Amino acid sequence: MEWIRRFWNHHIPFHDVNQWISGAVYGVAVYFILVVMQPFCIDRMGNDRFVMMIPYFFVTWIGCVLPSYILPLLRKDFFHSDKWNRGRLFIYLISIAALISFGNMMCFVLTLGAPMTWEVAWVALWQTLAIGVVIFGIGLMLPEKRHEKEEDLQKQNSALTIKGTGKSDLLSLELSDLLYVESDRNYCNIVMSDKSVVMRSTIASIEEQLSSVPQVKRCHRAYLVNTENILTIDGNSTAGYRLIMNGGLHIIPLARQYAKDYLLR
Repeated sequence: MEWIRRFWNHHIPFHDVNQWISGAVYGVAVYFILVVMQPFCIDRMGNDRFVMMIPYFFVTWIGCVLPSYILPLLRKDFFHSDKWNRGRLFIYLISIAALISFGNMMCFVLTLGAPMTWEVAWVALWQTLAIGVVIFGIGLMLPEKRHEKEEDLQKQNSALTIKGTGKSDLLSLELSDLLYVESDRNYCNIVMSDKSVVMRSTIASIEEQLSSVPQVKRCHRAYLVNTENILTIDGNSTAGYRLIMNGGLHIIPLARQYAKDYLLR
C-alpha cells in the first residue's frame, strides 16, 4: 500500500557515529545490566557472573559493529545520509539484533553447556530484545535530543541583529530575508527581500558583527552577500563575475580575489 511505502521511505536524520566506540558503550551497558541487575536468574551464578558475563560484552560490541561493514556490501549507499529513512534504520536494527542473538546463543552453548536447539535460539532472541529495547531505545533518543538542540540553535542563529553607529541604528531581521549589504562611504545599505534599510556604519563593522554567520560572506570590497540567496553566478574571469540574487532582481559584483570561494560552492 502507498501509505506503507511512504512510512518506510520517510527521511530521518542520519547520525554519523563511531560504531566501534558506540558498540563498546552498548557492550558495557549490557554487562552492567547483567552483573548488577542480574536478570534471567543470573543471581544464581554468584560472583562467577562477573567473569561469565564478559563474553556478552564482546558479543554486543561486535554485533553493533559488523552491520556497518556488512550492509554496505549489499547496498553501497546504505548509510548515505541523504537516503537514510525508517526502512533502512529498521533493517540496520534488525541486523544488529540478529547478530547479537546468534552470538548470545553461542555463549549459551559454549559457556553454559546449553544444547543448540530452536528453544535455545528463541531464549537468546527474546533476552536480547528485552535488554536491547531499553539500551538501544536510549541510544536512539540521545541523538534525537541532540538534533533537536542543533535545530533550536540554528533557529537562534537565523535571527540577526545589526547595529549602526547612531543611537537608533538597530535592525533585527531573519537570515533568510537578507540579500546583501552594500557600502556607501560611512553608510551601508542593507538590502532584504522586501525592503532596504540605510544605516550609518562601515561594512567592516557589519562584517565583524555577522562573523559568526557563515552564510554571510564578503564578495567585494563594498559588498557582503547572503550565500543562501544566490540564484546563480554569471560571467567569466575575463569580463568579471556577477552574483545573481533574488530571482534576478539584484546583480552583485564578485571580485576576482573572492571568486574562488564562490565558484567552488
